[in-house]
Amino acid sequence: MKNYKFALCAVLSILIAAAAFTGCNNNDKSSATETNPVSTEKATVQPATSAPATKPSTDDSASEKQRKYNFLAIKQKSDAIYSSLDDIISDNNFSGSVYLKLGNDLEFNKCSGSSDEVQRKKNSLHTNFYTGSLTKHITAAAVLKLSEEKKLSLDDNLGKYFPDCSYAKDVTIKNLLTMTSAVPSYTKVANGKLQLVDELDKKIKEDYSEKKNKSAVLNWILSQKLNDRAGKKYKYSDSGYFLLGEIIEKASGTSYTAYVSENILKPLGMNNSGFKAPSSLATAYDDKNESVNKLTLGGVGYSALGFISNVSDTIRYIEGIFDENVINSNSLLAMHTPFLNGYGYGVKIDGDRIEISSNLGAYSATVTYSTDETELYVAYSNYASSDAHALNVLFKDYLKEFLI
Repeated sequence: MKNYKFALCAVLSILIAAAAFTGCNNNDKSSATETNPVSTEKATVQPATSAPATKPSTDDSASEKQRKYNFLAIKQKSDAIYSSLDDIISDNNFSGSVYLKLGNDLEFNKCSGSSDEVQRKKNSLHTNFYTGSLTKHITAAAVLKLSEEKKLSLDDNLGKYFPDCSYAKDVTIKNLLTMTSAVPSYTKVANGKLQLVDELDKKIKEDYSEKKNKSAVLNWILSQKLNDRAGKKYKYSDSGYFLLGEIIEKASGTSYTAYVSENILKPLGMNNSGFKAPSSLATAYDDKNESVNKLTLGGVGYSALGFISNVSDTIRYIEGIFDENVINSNSLLAMHTPFLNGYGYGVKIDGDRIEISSNLGAYSATVTYSTDETELYVAYSNYASSDAHALNVLFKDYLKEFLI
């Protein structure tokens, strides 16, 4: 049985036991007894100020590639570790849902803050959040699935799908996947937050239909000129993954959301995830900005940023990827193979560590995992004052003493 199956079972057991209270236990302790206290140094979580999608960790990248834990020591000191991780969250006033698994003997989860302050609903492992760039992982998996089904080739150029586009013959699906397309991004980072470029921001309205807003984004992307020669260099662009959503529709003969639902979400039992805002969606809290982030409007985030999920379903997704319940092992290997700047298909790669991280208005999301399935970190927040990626950096910094 895969390691993540163990993780999922443990999480579900926790949920059942705690349902009458808050829906999220502070941790799931192993039976190991603490033998030595583990020191903790308080640190502060700071909101991200750089590009929100797959931004690199602030700790040493060389050590990240060599990151192997002493799982016996972790088991022996599990009680102290649970307490210290809990303190890091509390000391930094992090609000959201957090899950961390190391090996088979440490499984920690903590939910804090409110999903709805007016209704007095607390965040839980079932609370839904905008996941930002996790959407790209989903989209890449859907493209690879269609490739396995011989419904498209990664070497197809865009002329097959957008014949009237000026750069159609110059850009391939693989260029879109690896951020080497040179197609200008329809998003930008301003004041540390991801938002629409100014020209497009004027065309997107909250009271417009999903179809109208989606068409505005697509038309803007297709009307652009390339920044450089496709394939020459890495340049982050949400436009590429927006186009991939359209390619999935054309290749599959169904809508992007329907294809993802039928081929990824339903087979994995991800019943509370999708692209429509559910009642369980956490309210965004940002004291400095009360306006709606337009990237969360229907049809705008789409196949680049529009996926909504929770911690519980995200664990199912990562488990399903490794169990070949979505794509086969060859496709998974391709997804995890770094191209320029360490970017694969929808993921940032550093050695055997995979990271997906982004900020979308008040929502922040980070999912990191190891390709040997010994580590998984999932964190979502609906508070602009909290940052899921920064919390992950603090966790890793604290856990350095358990590295081999």
